[in-house]
Order: sequence, then structure tokens, then C-alpha cells
Amino acid sequence: MPKNIPSLKPKELVRILKAGGCAYLREGKGDHRLYFRYLEGKKRVVPIDMGARELSPPYVLRIFRQFGFMDNEIEDLLRR
Repeated sequence: MPKNIPSLKPKELVRILKAGGCAYLREGKGDHRLYFRYLEGKKRVVPIDMGARELSPPYVLRIFRQFGFMDNEIEDLLRR
């Protein structure tokens, strides 16, 4: 498990995810937006709560895991 995952604002998380190859798909219900990433020929779609002030470290890690990022990829993205 990657160490020192920070709490992030939703816009910061989206910026990091876009750098990792994720893209905006559409608006979801409420304050959520759907982002997607192709991994091994499959499309992974994940909702992100854009209405939150800050996203907790476990939530941020869960988003990365749902997109299929490995520990070393997560650490590289967070260093940028």
C-alpha cells in the first residue's frame, strides 16, 4: 500500500487522474462526475464527489484502486 496519501480537494484529484490517463465522461447524480480509464481493453468508470471540500486519504486510495492503478503508479502520480 502506498504511504503518505494526502487528503486532496476534488479538483486536485481530477488533475492527478488526468495525468494518469483518465478522462471526463459525464455528470452523475448530485455533485458527482464520472471519469473513465481504459485498462486491459476494459473501460473503468468511477464517480468522484466534486461537492466535497476535501477527500480523505482512504477515499483517494479507493479511487486510485478502482481505476486499476498499482502502488508504484500511485506514488509517481502523487509526486507530480
